[in-house]
This record gives sequence, C-alpha cells and structure tokens, in this order.
Amino acid sequence: MKKFDIILLKNQNLYKKYNLEKDMHGIVIEKSFDTLNVLFFNPKNQGDFIVVTISSYDVEICNEKLPENIINELSLKLENIKSKPKKLFEPLKIKAYDMVELLVEDDKYTKYGIHKGDKGCVMEDYAVQNYVEVDFSGIDENGKMFGDCISVKIDDLKVIK
Repeated sequence: MKKFDIILLKNQNLYKKYNLEKDMHGIVIEKSFDTLNVLFFNPKNQGDFIVVTISSYDVEICNEKLPENIINELSLKLENIKSKPKKLFEPLKIKAYDMVELLVEDDKYTKYGIHKGDKGCVMEDYAVQNYVEVDFSGIDENGKMFGDCISVKIDDLKVIK
C-alpha cells in the first residue's frame, strides 16, 4: 500500500472507539512499516473527517484509484488536514423527524422568517458541515403558508418532545 491508495476497513474491532465501521473507505496519507495513517470521511456529516492509525492487516486495498486532480488537491492540503483532525466521529445529536426548537436569533435565519423559539422538524439523518435541514413551515388559521425549510447549525437547535 502507498500514499493516496483507497482502502476498505475489514476489521473494525480495534477502531470502534473512533466510531468506524466495517467496510468504510479511507485514503492512506502515510505508511510506516505495518501501520497506516488513514483519512476517513464521516458518512453522516459531510465535511467532517478523522485521521486514524490503522494496522495494514485490518484493511484491504481497493481497485479504485483517486483521480490525479484529487491527489494534487489533497497533496496541497495534507499538512492542514493532519494538523487538525478530530479524534473520532461524533454521532449526530439530532435525527431525522426530531422536533426541534431554534435557540438563537440570527440574521442567517431571520432572513427566511425563522426566529428564536420557532419549532420545526429535522428532514434528514445526515448533516453537511454540522448543518441539518429543518422544515419550519406550516399553515396559519387563514390557510396561508408560513415559514421555510432551511439549513440550521446543529448547535443552534434543541430537540423537543
């Protein structure tokens, strides 16, 4: 195995503490004897990643190869990636169809008519850079639609019953 090879995690037992699962794909970013530093992307939160030291015996190399332009981009950003990875994948605090309340008053929400205290429903079981899609829409007593379906930072929400 070499740098930028795509691997498949075959033995997740030693890596459960990082919330890695069997058959997750990763990218080798360093190799040292029989260990690999592998970049994994969070399948539940796009934009989130970790770098984990894995035994080369616990992975299998994939036939697929990264395109040259991706290798070039990764090469340019590799030091930055290695300098600030998370230690593990955090499970999302919010799940699809959770009823939530907006905890903050912020221009990024008020421009859509959404205000602190408004209640909505989370639409998906995944996030993009810690933002989830929330439906704050409804129908008022006059039969008019109000609200919107927008991306909201997870930390700006509270799950309600």
